[in-house]
Amino acid sequence: MQATEFHIPTGAILFSEGGVSYEFRKHLGEANHGLSLFLARKRTAEGPGGRVLLKAVGLPSGRAGARAFKARSKLAEEVALSAALDHPGILRVFGMHKGEGAWYVITEHPEANPLADLLTLVMEGDGYFSPSFVLYVGAQVADILHHAHTRTDTSGHPLGIVHRAINPATIFMDWRGGVKLADFGLALSTLPGRVVSTVRRPQGDAYYSSPEMLMGFKPDARSDLFSLGLVMLEIATGKNLLYAPDGVPEKVKATLSRSKRARVERAIRRAEKAGCSDEVEGMIWRAATYTPEDLDALTQNLPQALKVPLCKLLARSRSERFQTAEEVANALRGWLGSSFGARQAADELVKVAEEGADRLTELDVPRSKTARSA
Repeated sequence: MQATEFHIPTGAILFSEGGVSYEFRKHLGEANHGLSLFLARKRTAEGPGGRVLLKAVGLPSGRAGARAFKARSKLAEEVALSAALDHPGILRVFGMHKGEGAWYVITEHPEANPLADLLTLVMEGDGYFSPSFVLYVGAQVADILHHAHTRTDTSGHPLGIVHRAINPATIFMDWRGGVKLADFGLALSTLPGRVVSTVRRPQGDAYYSSPEMLMGFKPDARSDLFSLGLVMLEIATGKNLLYAPDGVPEKVKATLSRSKRARVERAIRRAEKAGCSDEVEGMIWRAATYTPEDLDALTQNLPQALKVPLCKLLARSRSERFQTAEEVANALRGWLGSSFGARQAADELVKVAEEGADRLTELDVPRSKTARSA
């Protein structure tokens, strides 16, 4: 569902519920499963209130009805899953509403900025975040993942939650050093009634997918940890392990056994069938062929305190990685020590904001939300 298809003007009331009206402000693009993401503002009899995010899908009709019904089911699943997640670092989901012509899920609007935007700011100054900052962010996200990965249903049975979309766009930071994780809309779980995909394909941004996800295997909690490692590597160096702009050389592909090469080719065919971009083929080859020497090269300028946990997070084999998010959080804090916390992270963000002040407006980051007012 695109905002333009429904000709929604800024200021239009999308729906009202419980004495609160939701006013359309901006179309933020497509979310997962073809859903549209809107920025909305709450209005009451007393006047305008805070902002929220709305995921929306049109009501099922015509040829697109099956797709809309599935998207609606995913919205309902996200709302149900949110009931099991109770952590200050996870954006809250307030509920689902049927409006005129569409279904909406109402989500907390983060008073923070995507890590992707902050990375753009720091790169404008020809640099990256400090190793301590990277360890701090990694530990915070690992804490959130530990909460999600260990959730159970009311009977105490594990929900098996795997986020599947850890990337710089779903991690948010405020100007006080607070970290939040958004969008469990792509999460894998054992939630009853979950909509199961019939095509195995990478979820979220494929550049932050684990090797097993790219190869079509079922992900688990350690897949999220690999994705976290990719994010940490990027904010520390600007590099992505799966990026192969010139493709993977044939001589490197030839190092794979016949069975492994056939597995790669099957994964590529599945990705093509699922409508993935042409770039995913290169990512799959890269995920199947990168070596510990490649990891050493990507992390060679980093201190051991960051290099060691990164190389473990980014091991191709799940058995060689950290096994739980709790283990990751403890290890990163052990390397970080007690001298760097939220205050120091905020100070680093202040410096980034001041050096990239001109870019704040371009990225739609209000100056009043910078650390000068924190």
